[in-house]
Amino acid sequence: MTYDRYLLRNFLHTFGVCFVAMFGLVAVIDLFENLDELLEINGGNGTIGLVNLIVTLNAYRSVLFLDRAGAALTVISVMTVLILLQRSGELHPLLAAGIPMYRILRPMIFAAIAVNGLLVFNQEFLVPLVAFREHEIRHRNDLSQSEVESLTDHTTRISIDGDTVKVADRMIDKPVFVLPTPSLVNEITVLEAPTAKFYPAKGKRPAGWLLLNVTTPPLSDISRNLTDRGRELVRPVPGSSNVFVVSAVTCDQLFKRSSSYTNLSTMEILDRIRCPAFGMMSIHRLVLYIHSRFMQPVLNVIAVLLTIPLMVRRESTGLPADSSLCCLLLATLFGVAQVFQSLGASQVIPPDLAAWGPVVIGGALSAWVSGLIRT
Repeated sequence: MTYDRYLLRNFLHTFGVCFVAMFGLVAVIDLFENLDELLEINGGNGTIGLVNLIVTLNAYRSVLFLDRAGAALTVISVMTVLILLQRSGELHPLLAAGIPMYRILRPMIFAAIAVNGLLVFNQEFLVPLVAFREHEIRHRNDLSQSEVESLTDHTTRISIDGDTVKVADRMIDKPVFVLPTPSLVNEITVLEAPTAKFYPAKGKRPAGWLLLNVTTPPLSDISRNLTDRGRELVRPVPGSSNVFVVSAVTCDQLFKRSSSYTNLSTMEILDRIRCPAFGMMSIHRLVLYIHSRFMQPVLNVIAVLLTIPLMVRRESTGLPADSSLCCLLLATLFGVAQVFQSLGASQVIPPDLAAWGPVVIGGALSAWVSGLIRT
């Protein structure tokens, strides 16, 4: 048990040092390259305001960095610990005592699995909270980075557009909603307002957008122009100039649709897949990604199980050669995963095969190389 704690402490210490060193390098480079931009965002808030801005941005970015680089840092930490153990000769007495290599390294394998659990937690709960907030703070003075990507709801045929979107606040600035004819209105109607806020479904209230202080057209014209179906979906709020428009299109779907879904939780992605407002191409991309998300923790553990026998081979030719062989095999597995992803995105193979094919190949490969481990 003492050696188990020692090995676990070494792995966690190495992982922490690698994370701090790599993220620190990224943060320093970003600070030097974008200091003028940060000064502009800070405005006249002084030195304390600038320091607070830098700390806040880097706190958010550390969550995103862990999500992107956590798997690679885990493998690097395993390789580093194994190199240090072999250079110090700590494994030989334990092997001479008849302890199997996998029993010696078991704490590190469990620690790698626990780190993968941390990465899953980070991806599911922290990334959705900070990703869009970090973007909005970073591009506060550059509204072109938050432009609305117009989208037509495939269920209601309502076209949604606007100037800029604030995903973290679920709001659109200067929204433009085009109501189709003849299903919702007798003649094409364009709703315009200063802001619109998205509200998810709650109880009997469906999901939709609340347009605040509608400027165009007058509310009397809207009510008179609506069809029976239109009155179900477009609901003027009594006693105000607000209009609630029923739509399943969420705020994040109007912002960088080709990549923004990677910052959502699994439940949000599943809700988007089930949403009837999307076309089949968008659904295919989301199905492929959700399979890949479920596959990734398994592939991370397989990468660790590939690393261990290659780094402590029975017929080792030296640490440099073992490290090179290990990196080559992991790079090959990564390349295979990318090829499967590309084939899946092109609809050459089904999404489930595109995601889980590399797992099958990697699992078989890890079982084959397990016989090379030193005994």
